[in-house]
Formats: sequence, C-alpha cells, structure tokens
Amino acid sequence: MMVSLTSLEKGERIILLLRAHPITLIPQAVVTLFFIFIPTIVPSVLSLLDINIFDSFTPRQILLIVIFWYLVIFGFAFLRFVIWYFNIYLLTNERIIDIDFRGILHKETAYAHLNQVQDVNPKIIGFFGTIFHFGNVYIQTAAESPEFEFHAVEKPNEVAHEILSQANKEQAEKPGEIA
Repeated sequence: MMVSLTSLEKGERIILLLRAHPITLIPQAVVTLFFIFIPTIVPSVLSLLDINIFDSFTPRQILLIVIFWYLVIFGFAFLRFVIWYFNIYLLTNERIIDIDFRGILHKETAYAHLNQVQDVNPKIIGFFGTIFHFGNVYIQTAAESPEFEFHAVEKPNEVAHEILSQANKEQAEKPGEIA
C-alpha cells in the first residue's frame, strides 16, 4: 500500500502504517444491525401489546419516518467507519505520528522524534485481543506529548519491537543525519 503525507520531512519514509484491528468494528456493526431491524420489530411488539400508534400517521408520514430512521443509522455507521479508518498511527524512520479523528471535523495530530522514545510497552488484554492478536502499544517519550497510545493495533509485540529497533537506529545516527 502506497501512502504519503505532506507533513513528512525530506528523506523521511513510512515504515509502519497502523490502525485499530478491523475486529474492533464488530460492536458498532452489531449496534447498527440492531437499529436496522427496529422498524420491523417495533410494530410487531406494539401490536402484541394492543398499542397502535400507526393509526395516527398517514402511510406517507410513516415512510418519511422510516427513511429518516435509516438515514440516521447510515450516518452513525458511516461516522464510526470513517473514524476507525482515519485514526492512524505512523512509524517513520524519524518520528512517531499519531493522527486521531474525534469526529468528522475534529482532528488531533501528535508527533515525537524517535530519539525521544524512552520506553515501549505492548499490552494484549482480554479474550478477543488474545484470540485475534491485537492490543495497545504504550510509548513513553521525552517529547511534548509524554505518552503515545496506539489503540487495538495488530501484533502489538512486533510493533513495539519495530519502534524500539527504529529508535535505536535513530539514536545511533549523528545529529541531523537521515538514514
């Protein structure tokens, strides 16, 4: 996969591009599926309880309500996917870059040079993390952002090893040298 960023420095290249494991989308998919079937379940439940609120609406109003409902559901699912897709963590030969989207119009970016990396800790927690081999990677730095957290990335042990490997290479370089 070819990726480039305009914020990369001259000679800087991407080593790892990471995002949360796709399995982390399953809870949002389950919620979305639940809400998709609500318009078919609610009338059945209400008719069992002898409640008929649909007599007060015309068929056209019911259609508009259902269309609005599905637009909201689509918007929710789309927003969850976009946030998952664009929350990325980059390891370059010079820096660690954490790009977080908190919403469609809210983006936070944090950088740390590899020579500022002090400690890297991978953690795999829980049943799904163990089975699907994903977890968090915690990176302690001497930068302005003292800690970076890569959430739910695949193979966190390998990611931590690669970060430490690149940090060691960076610390072995002469100041200002780009390898």
